[in-house]
Amino acid sequence: MPKSLQKSLEECRILVYGLSGNEAIKTRIAAIYPEDRILTGVKLYENAKSAFESQSTEKIESTEANREFKIVYDKIYGQLVKIRKASRYFFKNNAELSTLLRLNKEIPGNYADWKNLCEETTNAVLQHIVIQDKLALVELGSEEITEMVQQLEKIDELKIKAQKEDGEAQVATVRKQETFNKLMAYCNDLRACLDLFYERSERQTLEQLGILVK
Repeated sequence: MPKSLQKSLEECRILVYGLSGNEAIKTRIAAIYPEDRILTGVKLYENAKSAFESQSTEKIESTEANREFKIVYDKIYGQLVKIRKASRYFFKNNAELSTLLRLNKEIPGNYADWKNLCEETTNAVLQHIVIQDKLALVELGSEEITEMVQQLEKIDELKIKAQKEDGEAQVATVRKQETFNKLMAYCNDLRACLDLFYERSERQTLEQLGILVK
């Protein structure tokens, strides 16, 4: 949470709770800020505080979900690159296997096409002993291929989870901003109201409560 927002939120807390707990100030401004309007300020602060906390939680969950996805994605991507590099070396004179492994194509940037290439590659490896034997020579044995297949089976779920968490984090961010804006509008108006009643030395009454009228 940016320090400036945290500071503003804290100043609003001091203002609304300082006012709600001081009968003398409430009585003096009651014609403009009756009890129900003062309680509205407390509610607005509580809503904003809750939204800030929720957004922080959602952001953490989004970051973690994306981290988990990226770990698996990078692992698969790295293995795909190794397989293609080794295959180009071993099968440079084998047009059939080169075509089967799609070695003449670039690795797609699009996720769906990329995953499709990964699955076609692992299927080709698993179906051809000659490919398996050659890859095993460069530390791409059955264990590595099996692990890659297993990771491909779960990566869609990880991607969906990351997208879901991103969406929830975005919603939480919007709600945080909305509740904060409402709170700030209330507090700015309240400060302007207090400015009508407390001037010069009387400001000390407010300052003793930590309330600053700007």
